Amino acid sequence: MSEQGFDRLRRRSVDPPAAGVRPAASDPMGRRALYSVAEQPPALGAVEIECSRCGQTTVVTPRALVGLALPSLHLPFLRGRHSSWLRCPACRRRTWVHLGLRL
Repeated sequence: MSEQGFDRLRRRSVDPPAAGVRPAASDPMGRRALYSVAEQPPALGAVEIECSRCGQTTVVTPRALVGLALPSLHLPFLRGRHSSWLRCPACRRRTWVHLGLRL
């Protein structure tokens, strides 16, 4: 068995670039697109939370709703539109919210 080492790799050019030839620029838009989150519709069974205090509407998964709703209070017949007392995901305060199921 013979050791081949790095002889299969292409050697770097030590010559300066020719006049008028620019090195390839990095692609910042490609990197930004790779690490960004696109606007996507909510998943099936997502829950929409509308806060009475800050006015924000946030879409969360059912698993995240369990974390926000412990402990909580739900009075659908005694309160109007905002009938659930739980932590708002937007302002992070306990307040009356309206829960809606998105299908």
